[in-house]
Amino acid sequence: MYVTIRRYADKGNLMDRLAPRVRDGLVPQLKRAAGFKGYCAFASEDGHVVSVSIFDDRQSATRANEQVREWVTSNLGDLLPHPPEVMAGEVLLHKEAKVQSSGTDLFAAVRAWDGVGPKDEVLPMVREHIFPILTSAPGFRGYYTFLDEQYASRGVSASLFDNREHAMAAQERVVATMRDKRIASNPPTVHSGQTAIVAATEH
Repeated sequence: MYVTIRRYADKGNLMDRLAPRVRDGLVPQLKRAAGFKGYCAFASEDGHVVSVSIFDDRQSATRANEQVREWVTSNLGDLLPHPPEVMAGEVLLHKEAKVQSSGTDLFAAVRAWDGVGPKDEVLPMVREHIFPILTSAPGFRGYYTFLDEQYASRGVSASLFDNREHAMAAQERVVATMRDKRIASNPPTVHSGQTAIVAATEH
């Protein structure tokens, strides 16, 4: 499984205008793409547009990413003239509690931890201490974590909850545990918000 996270800086105030175009134009293309697993987008509470794309593997994601780039340039170039910041990588741990084919009733949080140690050291600690906190938390819907391909010392996670209250409570526990267990010494960069678009494969 492979995840791509895009952040369009300081464009969160445009989400009401972006969402209908993405929902009607881009999402159907993604759902037809080989290897598609899921997609969500939200305006983060700190003012950005953030999207999370999930595919079976890197090859499928790479093909779809080119389609996304072309579609955004052609259809959203007036609103998003600059390319996004991208974080992507092979998923190391994941769990889904509930697959939704559509809707907006989820709260998403993307965390980026800079300065994490080697995967062989960090992954067992995340699996033992962090994974159980999130996946057993009230309102849990999904969790994906990976090391950014561009920066091997950057750990990234995307989590989905049923509402903000549950997401924030889980985040507090995660940040405290990451610090206490010395999995990451620096606090994460966090972008979170209510999803405006949710799409997934229908099984």
